[in-house]
Amino acid sequence: MSTHQAYNEKELLIRIAEGDEAAFSILFGIYLGKLKPFVEKLVVSEDDTREIIQETFVRLWLSRDKLPHVEHPSAYIFRIAANQYHMYLRRRLSQERAVAGYEKTVQPMSDNTEHTLRLHELQRLVQDAISRLPEKRRIIFHMSRNEGMSIREIAATLNLSPKTVKNTLFTALGNIRQYLAAAGEAGWWLILLFLIR
Repeated sequence: MSTHQAYNEKELLIRIAEGDEAAFSILFGIYLGKLKPFVEKLVVSEDDTREIIQETFVRLWLSRDKLPHVEHPSAYIFRIAANQYHMYLRRRLSQERAVAGYEKTVQPMSDNTEHTLRLHELQRLVQDAISRLPEKRRIIFHMSRNEGMSIREIAATLNLSPKTVKNTLFTALGNIRQYLAAAGEAGWWLILLFLIR
């Protein structure tokens, strides 16, 4: 990475620390393509890959007060992703009870409980926002996010044009963004862009 690129990314982190959504969106675009192959090597499920990357960016946003002090943005972001993978692995091992006493061998992560509670609160707000969407928007949003259907698949299923489906999805995102902004969580809506295929 060149000095110029490193400087730009550090500048983006500073802007994100100030709550700049546009900077967050740019950084999201830069690192989505870098993180996806990294995470895909660790997990087999596309849903798990999506979850780990989503939570990586959520953690980045929640910890944005620390960003002005980050000297190496790429290493910092990949470390967050690695931590999210380890948390995912802990959950999987715990759920499957594959390794007895595994939890005792893992060092607790700092601020993990606080961040987990914060993430759950954000997810609750998103669900509230979705539940308030008009029925047609809610159905299309659900088909896209929860059922993993593409815009063309949704259009064919509902006998709509792909353009109508796309416009409806982005209108739904706008509604969700407004709801979250009113709750003081404007930056969270950008994570939803990753969930729209």
